[in-house]
Amino acid sequence: MEESKTSEVSEKYYGEERPSPREAEYLKRSTLQERKGQYGLAIANMRRAVEIAPMRASNYARLAVLCRAARRFDEALSALRAAAECDPSNPELREMLLQICMEAGRYEEAIREGKKLLKQWPRNIYARDVLSMAYLHNGDYIRALRVTDQLILIDPLDPMNHLKKAIIFQQKGEIGEAMGEYARVVDLDPEGEVGEDAQEAMISLDDLQLRQIITLALEDGMFRAKLARDPDTAAAERGFVLSPNAAVALRQIDLDSMSQGDDAPPSTYVYS
Repeated sequence: MEESKTSEVSEKYYGEERPSPREAEYLKRSTLQERKGQYGLAIANMRRAVEIAPMRASNYARLAVLCRAARRFDEALSALRAAAECDPSNPELREMLLQICMEAGRYEEAIREGKKLLKQWPRNIYARDVLSMAYLHNGDYIRALRVTDQLILIDPLDPMNHLKKAIIFQQKGEIGEAMGEYARVVDLDPEGEVGEDAQEAMISLDDLQLRQIITLALEDGMFRAKLARDPDTAAAERGFVLSPNAAVALRQIDLDSMSQGDDAPPSTYVYS
């Protein structure tokens, strides 16, 4: 989620008139108190500014920022709804509302608000981004994938969209599909942070699968024999999907020695 949503929205006036001197004084006090970490006082002064200019959307947005910082999510969301009523044509206020819903763990509410935002602004990317994560948190993998696929259609070269899809597949237990998407992320962003995250996820999945394969081999002599003859086919028959690096590592494991207790399963496999 973008940290800048709340800070950017609250600093704009959206074409409103400048604050009156009295209102400006409360705004100044609130800002100074926020810098000192005195959120209760800052919120109180911001509410006074709201009372002076009850139709100013930027004041409600600013109040929401303060309430969010104080972890007073009910008040933050209430302020944002009021801001949206004052300025219904501004999607950023709805985006800020979605962000706080997610931070507060209110995924059902985020889904409802996300749908409302898309109904008014069908091409809004942020709403789809939130919906995909909210559905994922709710365990609704089908809808999460559907929304993520929409994001990929809009921008097929964005590695973050493919990373989200990989995470959904992994949470769903579809490791092969997850590995495929992680690999696609690495191809799209080989030198970037997103690509690094995907590569780390692949290494972690490889490590987990190799440990599971070794455990099965130690318990099942027939499976161990198949691994010795054709490790790729034996692993695939059991539903494992390894990266090329992990497949090489599997061929190098001495399963016979492990069955006699001479070795321990490897812990990490680093990509070259």
